Amino acid sequence: MRPWIENLLALQKVDMRIINLHLRLKMIPGEIAKLKQKIESAETNIAEAKSSMQKTGLEIKQTESAITELNKKIEHLQQQSSLVKKNTEYQAMLIQIDNLKAKISEHETAELILFDQDEANKEKFKELEKAFGAEKGGIEEEITELIELESEIKAEIKQLMKTRQPLEARIDSAILPQYKRLLQTGRAPLAKVNASGICSNCHLKITPQTMTETKKEAVVYCDNCSCLLYLEQ
Repeated sequence: MRPWIENLLALQKVDMRIINLHLRLKMIPGEIAKLKQKIESAETNIAEAKSSMQKTGLEIKQTESAITELNKKIEHLQQQSSLVKKNTEYQAMLIQIDNLKAKISEHETAELILFDQDEANKEKFKELEKAFGAEKGGIEEEITELIELESEIKAEIKQLMKTRQPLEARIDSAILPQYKRLLQTGRAPLAKVNASGICSNCHLKITPQTMTETKKEAVVYCDNCSCLLYLEQ
């Protein structure tokens, strides 16, 4: 294999590694953001469950307070009724007491519903906290690993950029511009040609003339995708 091919393959190996590392690096912020969003979403759900639990607890207290006040009113009316002399007034008080008892019954029914809701809220809150407690550590560990990976990738890219400088210096100035143009597309600038004349990049057959030049290991480009060609060994 001629030196120009060996030199380009060495440079290409470094450059393709750099490209792949940049692609991986570009994905990391999004991955970290998704993991952080997962934590925030779980924390929001827990906060909402806690708020619902507190709201129901407050409603239960308010209902109990309302029942207590109604019972006090009934007690007061019952005390007053013993002092009433007119039957009409007495009957009116009994009606008031019955109305108050009816309201107490309504509150007690509502309170039973609130007790059930309170139990459900507490159960949901406990389940969310338990699930988040088990999951949070793993998510935070993933975030830490991604941050470390980001740092490692940047360090490797920096080292590879130093490595590629002497490799690029070996490339013929007539070939280097085309190599760089092809590299900017994100694909490997060099493509193998098999014995049947098929380019490994575009998977199309090159012309017999191009195949002949490739066999001579001359600087030749694919008729279809313009990649630099070399014969598969």
